[in-house]
Amino acid sequence: MRRGGFTILELSLVLAVIIVIAAISVPNIDAMYSDVKLSAAADLVRSRWAEARARAVEDGIPYRFAVTPNSGSFRVELETPDEAAMSDGDTRPLSINDTLPGKVVFASADATGDNTADGMQTVAVFLPDGTARGDVEVVFKAGGTRGLVLKLRALTGAVTSKFEMGR
Repeated sequence: MRRGGFTILELSLVLAVIIVIAAISVPNIDAMYSDVKLSAAADLVRSRWAEARARAVEDGIPYRFAVTPNSGSFRVELETPDEAAMSDGDTRPLSINDTLPGKVVFASADATGDNTADGMQTVAVFLPDGTARGDVEVVFKAGGTRGLVLKLRALTGAVTSKFEMGR
């Protein structure tokens, strides 16, 4: 009497097919989530800009947003360290060092000022009257996908974002 079952060869072939399908689909799935990563990075920067703008108004001191080009590192800090002495003694000045989520980087950014001592590039300066020193445009990239452009309007503080056309 013959016993039902599968041979090692049959099991190996099925396993090989599953591995090939997985190897083909994983990069495509990762590419599908790149837009989500870019949106998360833009949301993080948008919130840090709002925080810096609010603290500049509250403390009466300009704050800057600086990035390391072609990386995901950024910083929010006083525009000049001398202003720390001018701030209210009850509150410490805002100082944030952060990185973008995933493998998202700052592809390009409008520089509005000098580079900091550690090579960071000042992108935006938020003034005590609630405005910024100039309009700012920051481009985020993740892998080989299209970029996401985040724009800050200096006078109103309005922030808009849109994906670049093409890949």
